[in-house]
Amino acid sequence: MSSTRLSAVLDGILEAGWLSAIIVTPLFFNIYSSRVFEPDKLTTLRSIALVMSAAWLVRWTEEKTIGRQRSREISWRTPLVLPTLLTIVVYLISTLFSLNPYTSFFGSYQRLQGTFTTFSYIVIFFI
Repeated sequence: MSSTRLSAVLDGILEAGWLSAIIVTPLFFNIYSSRVFEPDKLTTLRSIALVMSAAWLVRWTEEKTIGRQRSREISWRTPLVLPTLLTIVVYLISTLFSLNPYTSFFGSYQRLQGTFTTFSYIVIFFI
Protein backbone atom coordinates (compact mmCIF):
# COMPACT_ATOMS: atom_id res chain seq x y z
CA MET A 1 0.00 0.00 0.00
CA SER A 2 1.57 3.24 -1.10
CA SER A 3 1.01 5.98 1.39
CA THR A 4 1.88 9.63 1.23
CA ARG A 5 4.08 11.32 3.75
CA LEU A 6 1.12 13.26 5.15
CA SER A 7 -0.84 10.05 5.60
CA ALA A 8 2.06 8.48 7.50
CA VAL A 9 2.32 11.51 9.80
CA LEU A 10 -1.43 11.51 10.43
CA ASP A 11 -1.40 7.79 11.19
CA GLY A 12 1.35 8.49 13.73
CA ILE A 13 -0.74 11.25 15.32
CA LEU A 14 -3.73 8.91 15.57
CA GLU A 15 -1.59 6.17 17.10
CA ALA A 16 -0.05 8.59 19.58
CA GLY A 17 -3.53 9.92 20.37
CA TRP A 18 -5.09 6.70 21.57
CA LEU A 19 -1.89 5.71 23.36
CA SER A 20 -1.76 9.04 25.19
CA ALA A 21 -5.46 8.72 26.01
CA ILE A 22 -4.67 5.42 27.71
CA ILE A 23 -1.41 6.45 29.40
CA VAL A 24 -1.42 10.23 29.99
CA THR A 25 -5.05 10.79 30.98
CA PRO A 26 -5.05 8.49 34.04
CA LEU A 27 -1.67 9.85 35.18
CA PHE A 28 -2.53 13.53 34.74
CA PHE A 29 -2.98 15.41 38.00
CA ASN A 30 -3.03 19.19 38.47
CA ILE A 31 -1.67 20.07 41.91
CA TYR A 32 -2.75 23.70 41.52
CA SER A 33 -6.44 22.96 40.99
CA SER A 34 -8.98 23.39 43.76
CA ARG A 35 -11.48 21.13 41.98
CA VAL A 36 -11.66 17.38 42.07
CA PHE A 37 -9.32 15.58 39.70
CA GLU A 38 -11.92 14.60 37.09
CA PRO A 39 -12.30 17.91 35.16
CA ASP A 40 -8.57 18.21 34.49
CA LYS A 41 -8.35 14.63 33.25
CA LEU A 42 -11.43 15.08 31.08
CA THR A 43 -10.07 18.29 29.59
CA THR A 44 -6.94 16.35 28.65
CA LEU A 45 -9.02 13.55 27.15
CA ARG A 46 -11.24 15.99 25.24
CA SER A 47 -8.17 17.72 23.79
CA ILE A 48 -6.71 14.40 22.69
CA ALA A 49 -10.02 13.44 21.06
CA LEU A 50 -10.20 16.78 19.21
CA VAL A 51 -6.65 16.38 17.87
CA MET A 52 -7.44 12.82 16.81
CA SER A 53 -10.65 13.97 15.10
CA ALA A 54 -8.79 16.68 13.18
CA ALA A 55 -6.05 14.24 12.12
CA TRP A 56 -8.62 11.67 11.03
CA LEU A 57 -10.59 14.26 9.06
CA VAL A 58 -7.46 15.47 7.22
CA ARG A 59 -6.43 11.87 6.47
CA TRP A 60 -9.93 10.99 5.25
CA THR A 61 -10.00 14.09 3.01
CA GLU A 62 -6.59 13.25 1.59
CA GLU A 63 -7.65 9.69 0.84
CA LYS A 64 -10.78 10.90 -0.94
CA THR A 65 -8.81 13.37 -3.09
CA ILE A 66 -6.25 10.81 -4.25
CA GLY A 67 -8.96 8.17 -4.70
CA ARG A 68 -7.59 5.62 -2.27
CA GLN A 69 -9.82 3.70 0.13
CA ARG A 70 -8.68 2.27 3.44
CA SER A 71 -8.98 -1.45 3.76
CA ARG A 72 -9.94 -1.10 7.43
CA GLU A 73 -13.29 0.64 7.27
CA ILE A 74 -15.95 0.22 9.91
CA SER A 75 -18.87 -1.82 8.67
CA TRP A 76 -22.32 -2.44 10.11
CA ARG A 77 -21.26 -6.01 10.87
CA THR A 78 -18.76 -4.87 13.48
CA PRO A 79 -20.40 -5.87 16.78
CA LEU A 80 -20.31 -2.54 18.65
CA VAL A 81 -21.01 -0.11 15.81
CA LEU A 82 -24.81 -0.15 15.98
CA PRO A 83 -25.05 0.09 19.80
CA THR A 84 -22.52 2.93 19.76
CA LEU A 85 -24.45 4.82 17.09
CA LEU A 86 -27.67 4.30 19.06
CA THR A 87 -25.92 5.69 22.14
CA ILE A 88 -24.95 8.78 20.13
CA VAL A 89 -28.56 9.26 19.01
CA VAL A 90 -29.89 8.85 22.56
CA TYR A 91 -27.36 11.37 23.92
CA LEU A 92 -28.21 13.88 21.20
CA ILE A 93 -31.96 13.55 21.79
CA SER A 94 -31.58 13.85 25.56
CA THR A 95 -29.32 16.90 25.16
CA LEU A 96 -31.72 18.60 22.76
CA PHE A 97 -34.72 18.07 25.05
CA SER A 98 -32.88 18.81 28.28
CA LEU A 99 -33.99 21.62 30.58
CA ASN A 100 -30.45 22.98 30.42
CA PRO A 101 -28.90 21.91 27.08
CA TYR A 102 -25.62 23.76 27.71
CA THR A 103 -24.93 21.85 30.92
CA SER A 104 -26.17 18.66 29.34
CA PHE A 105 -23.69 19.04 26.47
CA PHE A 106 -20.61 20.35 28.31
CA GLY A 107 -21.29 19.00 31.80
CA SER A 108 -21.21 20.84 35.10
CA TYR A 109 -18.24 22.88 36.25
CA GLN A 110 -17.37 20.35 38.95
CA ARG A 111 -17.47 17.16 36.86
CA LEU A 112 -17.57 17.93 33.09
CA GLN A 113 -19.49 14.68 32.51
CA GLY A 114 -21.61 15.79 29.57
CA THR A 115 -22.41 14.68 26.06
CA PHE A 116 -19.16 16.20 24.77
CA THR A 117 -17.14 13.96 27.09
CA THR A 118 -19.11 10.89 26.04
CA PHE A 119 -18.54 11.79 22.39
CA SER A 120 -14.82 12.09 23.16
CA TYR A 121 -14.86 8.52 24.46
CA ILE A 122 -16.68 7.41 21.32
CA VAL A 123 -14.26 9.24 19.00
CA ILE A 124 -11.31 7.49 20.62
CA PHE A 125 -13.19 4.19 20.34
CA PHE A 126 -13.95 4.60 16.64
CA ILE A 127 -10.63 6.04 15.54
